[in-house]
Amino acid sequence: MSDFIKVNPGFSNQKPPSRKGLWSAVVGFLVLSTVFSLATIYLLNTPPAHFPTDVNLVVTEGMGVKEIAETLRSQGYIHSEFFFLATVMIHFDPTDIKAGTYRFNIPLSPRALAYELVAGNSKYSLVRLTLPEGERARQMATRAAAVLDNFSAAEFVAIAEPHEGRLFPDTYLIPPDFTPEQLLNLLKTTFEERMQPLESKFNNHKLTKAEVITLASIVEREANTPESMALVSGILQNRLAINMKLQADASIEYVLDKPLSELTPEDLRIDSPYNTYTNFGLPPTPIGNPGMKSILAVLEPQPSNYYFYITDETGTFHYARTFAEHRVNIERYLR
Repeated sequence: MSDFIKVNPGFSNQKPPSRKGLWSAVVGFLVLSTVFSLATIYLLNTPPAHFPTDVNLVVTEGMGVKEIAETLRSQGYIHSEFFFLATVMIHFDPTDIKAGTYRFNIPLSPRALAYELVAGNSKYSLVRLTLPEGERARQMATRAAAVLDNFSAAEFVAIAEPHEGRLFPDTYLIPPDFTPEQLLNLLKTTFEERMQPLESKFNNHKLTKAEVITLASIVEREANTPESMALVSGILQNRLAINMKLQADASIEYVLDKPLSELTPEDLRIDSPYNTYTNFGLPPTPIGNPGMKSILAVLEPQPSNYYFYITDETGTFHYARTFAEHRVNIERYLR
C-alpha cells in the first residue's frame, strides 16, 4: 500500500459563495453609490461656503454660457461648471442669460443663480464705452470719464500709460461704477485674448511682438483702410530693412499732440526720441493703441517695391518707388 494519497488538483473543499452573499454585496455597493451620488448632488446644489455677497458680478454682452460658468466657478459662486451648465440646460434657455452687473445679498443655489441671470435681475444696466482704434490712454480716459460715475481720468492715465499699445480699442458694456483699475484690467485682458490666436504669426515675424505693436500704432494713424494699412505697413518695413528713417508724421503728432493737418516743417525737426524724421528705427514705445486691422497689416504686410507714400486731400494714397517719383506725387497731389 502506498504511503501517499493521490489528490485531484481540481478539487477544493471550499464552498462556492452563495447567491445570497453576492446579492448582498451588490446591493451594498449600490446603496453606497446612491448615497454618495445623492450627497454629491446635494453639495453641488448648495452655495459654496464663501459665496460672494455684496460683490459685483459682471456678465458682459456676448459671453457664452460656458464662459459664464467658468467665471462663476473662478469667483466662487458655484462648485462645478458642469453642474451649473446642466442646471441651465435642464431648467432654462441658455441664450436667455442677460448681460448686466449683478449683486446678491445672500448665497444662492445654482438654480436660483441661473434664474437671476435669465431674469436679468441686475443691479445696474451696463454703460456702453466705445474706444476708437489708435487713441492714447489719455484719450481713452476722457471718454471713460464722460460715461462712468466718479471715474478718475487722471488715475487711469497714471496706471494705463505704461501699457500704451496693449489697451485694446473696442466697444465695451461695463458697469457705471467701473474703476480705473477695473477698466485697465479689462482692456489688457481683451488685448491678450485677441492676440492669443496670432501668437504663431508674432513668433514667425522678423520684428518682436513689442515692435509689431509699436509699428501697428503708427500704421493705425498713417493709413485709413485695410488695403492702405497693408501697403503702408509694407513700405515702412521696407524702410526698416534698409535702415531708412520712417519719416512718419504720426510720430510728430504724438510728440506735439497736434493734428496731422496742422504740422509744419519746423515741427518735423523737434528733438524727441519719437521723431522718426530725425531718428532711425521705431519709436521707443507705441504712440497709441492699435486695433486688429493695423496689427494684422504689420503681421501680413502687402509686399511692394515702394518706399514712399502720400495722401491727398481726399484721403487717397499715392505710392512711389524712388524719391524722384515721390516728388512728382507731391507736386501733383499736394500743391
